[in-house]
Amino acid sequence: MDDLLDNEELDYSELLPKPSLILRVKSTIIDSVVIILLMFLSAFVLNSLKIESGEIRLIAMLSIIFYEPIFVTLGGTIGQRIMGLKLIKSSSYKRYGNELNIHILNSFLRYFAKLLLGWISLLTIHSDKYGQAIHDKIGNSIMTYK
Repeated sequence: MDDLLDNEELDYSELLPKPSLILRVKSTIIDSVVIILLMFLSAFVLNSLKIESGEIRLIAMLSIIFYEPIFVTLGGTIGQRIMGLKLIKSSSYKRYGNELNIHILNSFLRYFAKLLLGWISLLTIHSDKYGQAIHDKIGNSIMTYK
C-alpha cells in the first residue's frame, strides 16, 4: 500500500509532450534575433539620450546578456513562447507530475552550461526518456511542448 503512495516510483515521462530538436533550435534562433535587436535598441536609446555612464551601460548590457535565464523563470523566452515550448522544474515533475517554473539559480546554472556545451548538449535529447539535454539536467529542467 505504501508503494502506491510513493510518487518517486511513478514514471511521468510518457505523459510529457517532448519537443523535437528542430523546435528547440527554432526557438533559440528566434531568441538570438531578439537579443540582437535588443542590443541595437539599447545602443540607440543610450546614444540618443547621450547616456555615457559606464554603470548604466553595464546594467543595460547585463540585462540583455541574461535575457534567457531571467525570462525562463518568468515562464519562457519569446522564442520559446512563439514555438509553444516551456521549461519546467525536473525534480517536481518527475516526483509529482507538477509543471512548475524553474528557480532563478537553476536557470542561471542551465544557461551557463548551455553556453559552455553549445549544440553538443542538445544532441543528447534523443537518448533521454524526458528529452533532457545535458544543460537541462544541470539546471533541473525539462523542456516540454504546450
